[in-house]
Amino acid sequence: MKRTLWLLAGVAVAACGENTGPGGVPDARLNIVLQDTLSPPLLATRDSFWAKVSDGRELKLFYQGALPGDSGEEFLRFEVPGDGLYRRPDGTLFQAGDSILITVTVVDPSRFLFAFEPAGLQFDPAHPARLRLRYLNGEKDFNSDGVEDSTDVEIEGELDLWTRTAPGALWFKLGGVKFEDLDEIDANVRTFSQFAVAW
Repeated sequence: MKRTLWLLAGVAVAACGENTGPGGVPDARLNIVLQDTLSPPLLATRDSFWAKVSDGRELKLFYQGALPGDSGEEFLRFEVPGDGLYRRPDGTLFQAGDSILITVTVVDPSRFLFAFEPAGLQFDPAHPARLRLRYLNGEKDFNSDGVEDSTDVEIEGELDLWTRTAPGALWFKLGGVKFEDLDEIDANVRTFSQFAVAW
């Protein structure tokens, strides 16, 4: 069932592009979702993999399981299809057999804020990479007023995946697809930068 939803999400976000918001938002005005203080710690805050032309690959990050070192709930999945790599950060096209090291870093383990490297890497607009973020263990008192109420429900309805080109730059809505019953946001990724689950 989850795999089917993931595939459907990939189709559903095919028309979504980068910077779909009406204008950029500075750090001070973006509300990034917090991890719940009672959530398990992250099993790792950084991981890498080699993406290769003609070979679909993925990376997953997890919360810690019941025992230290065990994998618990998945909270991030990043997939690069075999035909997804397009241009290197220097602008040159990928050729058959080429590969590149991709690194995903949780910038702040207390928030849903991530950095993807190498900056400037581009994916084929017709076959973009796909990012799935689950905020299942996120703080549901979104406005931090001490009460989970209808205001928090409204805020959850506004959650989206946001992106910026570098630390300090303006944030823009990426235009993801949200599955509130799964506490999940899926989006196509066409270039690398920082990403956040926020409103």
